[in-house]
This record gives sequence, structure tokens and C-alpha cells, in this order.
Amino acid sequence: MEKNFNSIFVKLTSDHIDKNGHVSEVGYLTVANIAYWKICEQVGLLKLYNKYKISGIVFDTHMEFKKEVFEGEEVMVNLSFNIGKNTRKLIRRLDIYDRENRLVVKIKSNGGFLDLKKRKIVEPPKQMLDTCLKYLRE
Repeated sequence: MEKNFNSIFVKLTSDHIDKNGHVSEVGYLTVANIAYWKICEQVGLLKLYNKYKISGIVFDTHMEFKKEVFEGEEVMVNLSFNIGKNTRKLIRRLDIYDRENRLVVKIKSNGGFLDLKKRKIVEPPKQMLDTCLKYLRE
């Protein structure tokens, strides 16, 4: 599993495991959420979110489970955005892969860019949009 700007590795702990002995739905969401913010920091989006007081927000999420993973395993989380003509909205994908680079879970969310002062969905500033397209384009 080769590291790139839109990916991060996470080691699974007992906090991610359910009573069936594998990673739970909440475990995957926790891993994906932490990875999201770390990747945003890695590509420079976190600085832009803070600069412009505009951040990504999720409207809904769909998860598709492909393969089990267990405590102690390392997974790679890959973040990508699909931003169409209406740049206020986006589709966010967080795909999680096992050590053999097999897809474990697909997490797809519809969302947008939230102005943190106005609390409204807005078009992101050009610098933010350019960063998203450069590093996170699907």
C-alpha cells in the first residue's frame, strides 16, 4: 500500500471492534472521520478551512461493507471528492483498504461547504476549491 497525499494508515484497536470480533460500523466511521481531518491537514485544507471559516459538512452517509478486518490490523483510508458544476456541494468518498490493498468498506457521503459564521452552504473560495481538485479529485 503506497502512501499518497489523500491517504493515511490507521492501526485498528479494541475501540473499533464489536461483539462479533470485527470492526463495527461505528469503528469504521470513527477511523474514517479521524482520517478525514488528518488528510485535510496533509493537503492544506485544514488551514484554508480555518482561514476562510468554511468547512466541509455531511448531509448523509452510505456504507457498503466488503470484507472483515480485525483488531491489530492496519488499514489505509483514502479520501476523494467529486465536485460538480454546483461547487457548493460534493460527494465525499472514504474507502478503507486492508494490508493486501483489498477494499474493506466504501463510505460515500453527500455534503457541501458550510460557512461557519453564516451557517449556510456556500461556494468555496477558489484557493480551497483548487486544493480539493488538486489533491482529492475522484
